[in-house]
Amino acid sequence: MTLPPEAGEQVGEEILREQKERLAVTYEHTTVGIAEVDAQGKRLSVNATACAITGRSREELLHGNIFDVLHPEDREEDFRRYRRLVTGEIDRYAIEKRIVRKDGSVIWISVVTTAVREASGAFLYGVRTFQDITETKRVLDELAEREQRLLATYEHAGIAISEIDAKGRLLRVNEAACAITGYAREELLTLTVFDVTHPDDREHDLERFQRQTGLPDRRYTVEKRLVRKDGGIIWVAVTSSTVRDSAGRFLYGIRVMQDITSRKRAQDALRHSERQFRELLESLPAAVYTTDAAGRVTFYNQTAVQLSGREPQLGSDAWRVSWRLYRPDGTPMPVEDFPLERLLRGNPSVQGIEAVAERSDGTRIPLIAYPTPLRDETGKLVGAVNMLVDISERKQAEANQKVLLDELNHRVKNNMQMLHSLLRAAQRQARSDEARAVLADASQRVGTMAAAQQVLYEAGNTVNYNAKDFLEGVCASARQAFNPKIGIAISQCMAEKLSNDTAMPLALILNELLTNAAKHGMNGKGEASIQVRLTKARNSDGQDSFELCVEDEGPGFDLAEAPNRSSGLGLVSGLARQLGGRLKVERAQGARCSVEFLDRGRMQ
Repeated sequence: MTLPPEAGEQVGEEILREQKERLAVTYEHTTVGIAEVDAQGKRLSVNATACAITGRSREELLHGNIFDVLHPEDREEDFRRYRRLVTGEIDRYAIEKRIVRKDGSVIWISVVTTAVREASGAFLYGVRTFQDITETKRVLDELAEREQRLLATYEHAGIAISEIDAKGRLLRVNEAACAITGYAREELLTLTVFDVTHPDDREHDLERFQRQTGLPDRRYTVEKRLVRKDGGIIWVAVTSSTVRDSAGRFLYGIRVMQDITSRKRAQDALRHSERQFRELLESLPAAVYTTDAAGRVTFYNQTAVQLSGREPQLGSDAWRVSWRLYRPDGTPMPVEDFPLERLLRGNPSVQGIEAVAERSDGTRIPLIAYPTPLRDETGKLVGAVNMLVDISERKQAEANQKVLLDELNHRVKNNMQMLHSLLRAAQRQARSDEARAVLADASQRVGTMAAAQQVLYEAGNTVNYNAKDFLEGVCASARQAFNPKIGIAISQCMAEKLSNDTAMPLALILNELLTNAAKHGMNGKGEASIQVRLTKARNSDGQDSFELCVEDEGPGFDLAEAPNRSSGLGLVSGLARQLGGRLKVERAQGARCSVEFLDRGRMQ
């Protein structure tokens, strides 16, 4: 059926009308903003999206210029390029810029501007399509900033970082890699990591790297020597890892390297020092071992093994050389009283303790323990070092010495007693009163010395003697020589020991004072009561001193007249000076003679 011409025209117009309506709807609701602008930038038409992006109504936009909403810093560039479009220099340009929305907020948009021209090329109007890229821009800026940060971190890291291919060729290096190797960046990028490795260490590192390229998710660390550009050799610690694609194929390797030369030298020096220290401890004749805070052994020398008769297990054996210790007197020592045990419980005053250790074979060894605490930098107790000195030879020497000393004392005592007997016999046989008197004094003095020697002999000590035993021995000797009516009593005696050097001078002093009191201390009834005291005091110089005092009931005397009264007092004065003291005489309901003296043997 053929339509009349009028009907065909109507159909064509209807189709055109529908197309225009569709284009208008598409124009209005497209997701990008669209604006038509004249040569001055004035908007001729805008769509709804343009209004939404700018935050302005259609009426506001149609009465304005496209450059009015631009951010001031972006306006000049867009204007310059739009003028070129209008004049025909360009037909199209794209730009990213900021606009200021009606509410004052600033957003980023991406704009494409195209010229619509007549057939002659004359400018009719411009079409601007734009969309909001603020979020995209923010994400891209963050990514760019993160990348810049990563690049800066990579470049200025305190350790060397490099990327290498499967052959070990350097693809990328940072500043620290250049500093460690001494090569410029351009020089390193022409080398492999194995070119700068010491020849003796190259094969090991190369072999491990080749295995690594074929094994995904594997890394290794190696310490090796590196040859710098200047020929210097340094030690480095290298951690090698790989980067692979999603299929696990090798892309490139990452090598992180750190100069450990100083640490290596310190370790070598420490090992050398430890070796010297161990050699020193091994050469010591004393047993030495160390423990942790729980008492578990961490080190021992061979002398300790020889002393104990067994070898401990390091880190687990709570070793005490012997689980059976005895005190010097032979009584068992409880474990809690062991020197090392006391030290680890916080008692610092445990050095120099003498004990006897029983070995596994039953033999006993006398020893002296010198435990010392080990502390960390905060002062916390972390262990101890114990040194045990075997004193078997010393004990044997002391035993031998005691035998000799006992023999010597025995002979001296016997000789003095024999001399005393001879003097008494000579006294009885003497015809002259004067001779008998002299012999009597000599006999009594020798008897006093014999009594003192007896005290030293019975004490069995080469260093000191008991003061009370000494007084009783000398007084007993005097009683035998005096009239039975003369009483001698010890009223006070300190519980101290005096050095053997004081024995003979002090015995003779006491004898002379007792003799003087016996002669001149009578109470008129032919009787005498003599009191003896030996006390400890402190002199004006703050030193320990001792006072021997003899009191009687006699009338007393003046020391200045003593030479006329008794020559024995002169001997007392001389012996007192020998002991660093002096004789003092007082009258107080009788006579009181005292000698204050020092015991220099105790002071040494």
